[in-house]
Amino acid sequence: MVAQPPIALQWMDAFSALGLGLLLAAFYDALRFVAGRSKPLVFLCDLAGFAAAAVAAVSFGVSYSYTGFLRWYMLAGMAAGCAAYFFAVGPFTAALRRALLRVVTAPFRLAAALVLRPVAQSILRRHKASVKKRKEKKKSAKHPLQEGGKVLYNSN
Repeated sequence: MVAQPPIALQWMDAFSALGLGLLLAAFYDALRFVAGRSKPLVFLCDLAGFAAAAVAAVSFGVSYSYTGFLRWYMLAGMAAGCAAYFFAVGPFTAALRRALLRVVTAPFRLAAALVLRPVAQSILRRHKASVKKRKEKKKSAKHPLQEGGKVLYNSN
């Protein structure tokens, strides 16, 4: 066990932890892409991301670092990797995600525009016409042409 590792080895561990942070951020971003946007699922993704980060940090500190312990500069490297992903790579992956969803949903949007919308409009027109017809029938049933309550007799 080394009390204070040399600066070069500290930088090497921090740089390796930066790559681990990038990997963890990519994992979290992919998990969020698959899971969706509802609040309970986002909460579960956050929990899974925190748990994966904790396990990865301890595992990295014990297995791959020079000292065999988790040090603060490793955590700083992981945090820098996560920040680098979300500020540099994240906007690109968000644009890629939007383009992928646009391509995947294009046939469904086309079918909705060409088939479903005209069918829905014709059903709506028929419904409005039948409602109008019912109202006219109801109105004509209430008000006959001649009032039946008055009868005129010729007194001659």
